[in-house]
Amino acid sequence: MTDVEVRSFVAELEVRAEGDGRTLVGTIAPYGVETRIGPRLVELFHPGAFAGTDPAALPLLALHDRQTLPIGRAVELRDEPARWWGAFKVSATRLGDEVLELVRDGALTGLSVGFIPAPSGDRWNATRTRVERVRAQAHHVGVVPFPAYADARIAAVRAAHGPAAAHPLAALARLLR
Repeated sequence: MTDVEVRSFVAELEVRAEGDGRTLVGTIAPYGVETRIGPRLVELFHPGAFAGTDPAALPLLALHDRQTLPIGRAVELRDEPARWWGAFKVSATRLGDEVLELVRDGALTGLSVGFIPAPSGDRWNATRTRVERVRAQAHHVGVVPFPAYADARIAAVRAAHGPAAAHPLAALARLLR
């Protein structure tokens, strides 16, 4: 199996006020934005790179920790001209509550897509220092503090605050160990 790659983007991610206030919305990946990935690679995603992704099959993770249970899943995905946009339902679990509180506090500010590159969907330059991702298989989306792309940042929290988690950093600290 091909390794899952991750890319974080600065997005306008917000918590929706309507409903139960547990839906995060924002840019998952900007299109046409060149970003340095490591010392020798520039990458950009083309519109439609993640087309056909089933929202019900796209989990939301705290950070990119694939060793713990997801904190939710996508409920809506949209391919827009300048970005891949998504809405994510955050489950009412302790870690889900902690992540929502950290988003509201501004400590978690970005989305990060985990994907499997499609070999036939990549366009490399001759020196393999620049890649255009035309097609990729989305694996998961993570909520992160340090996005790599400037267009995937959490914009605002519009939902009414629910009860705060007892120890909002506890679960994330466990993930970082």
